[in-house]
Amino acid sequence: MPLFTFYPRRADGAAPAFETIECADDAAALIRARQVLADHRSAVEVVVWRGDGRIGAVARVADEA
Repeated sequence: MPLFTFYPRRADGAAPAFETIECADDAAALIRARQVLADHRSAVEVVVWRGDGRIGAVARVADEA
């Protein structure tokens, strides 16, 4: 299985941590990114990479008042 790197980014753009996780494919990695985002409460988005290629990003939905 391919290895993906997940970067949880804060609102200021910093990504102080990362996780590497094997996923079946790009679609599975983007689904997994939602869990990574849930695990990192200070993150506003998670950017997903496979090797040197960016796969995509999953962002937190802003609460509407």
